[in-house]
Amino acid sequence: MTGVTCPACGSSSVHVGPASRRTASVVARCGECRAQFLVEETTAPTEVVSTDEVSVEYVADWVEKKREGIGPAVWREKLAWLAEEVADIEKPKLYDVGAGGGEFLAVARDEYGFVVGGNDILEGAIAVARELSGVDLDLGDLSEQDHEDVFDVVTMWCVLAHVRDGERMMRDVHQMLAPGGLLFLQTPHNTIADRMSYGARVASGGRVARISDRRLAGHHRILHTKQSITTLLERVGFVDVRVDPQIRYPMSSEAYLHSLRAPSWSLKPVSWAMDKAIASGAVPRITLDVQARKPQQATAR
Repeated sequence: MTGVTCPACGSSSVHVGPASRRTASVVARCGECRAQFLVEETTAPTEVVSTDEVSVEYVADWVEKKREGIGPAVWREKLAWLAEEVADIEKPKLYDVGAGGGEFLAVARDEYGFVVGGNDILEGAIAVARELSGVDLDLGDLSEQDHEDVFDVVTMWCVLAHVRDGERMMRDVHQMLAPGGLLFLQTPHNTIADRMSYGARVASGGRVARISDRRLAGHHRILHTKQSITTLLERVGFVDVRVDPQIRYPMSSEAYLHSLRAPSWSLKPVSWAMDKAIASGAVPRITLDVQARKPQQATAR
């Protein structure tokens, strides 16, 4: 396969692996920034998903299950930092990309004094956010919105990895931020375990690809490294980029093993061992926390 370039740094020094024998998906690895990504034919914006495809009830159930995770504690940690950074701005404006049920925005508004906005591509999420959180979201991809130099803060909770054209999304985010505005995003990290699974995929001609298929599929299109996400953000005009790998596992160990179709007899003992390893910190840091700033005098790129 020729003509493949890295969606993070733009390099053509890319190794394209064999197609998975299970899913036929193709994964590549950048030799410059070490990002790992799905090879796709289109970079079109993600289309709106109607309630006929994903119902309001399904979204509401997903939001309810998500509450069992570690979200609220992390939200408050990041919001406390963001509120301190914009303390000199009266009624600072915060926009959450891919806001889902709007719970994060409700916390930002009610506990930290932000004027909030956000978007989602799910029609069902718009309804749930209005009912559950009292937040009116924009419907559709960021490229369809008309925001320029408006927001003091933009947040993205594991959204960047889901889109086909990350560079375009980050240019849209840069445009909507006011000069000096802050970006915080969370995105999956390309860890040593991911690099090993890619090596196994290549060595086996695509036969050993279960973990690789789980980490890079329709829901995750790219696994960033510290270098790749820094390069991407700097390419579109951000400065003061800081990247911190985190041990943050959104799924329970048993649920994750189940998603890998592990034998049922192994779920309890293996998930117990995994939970112990996570608690001790002896596991890959699978998440990147990223912060950056739009310059006070932004230059067109």
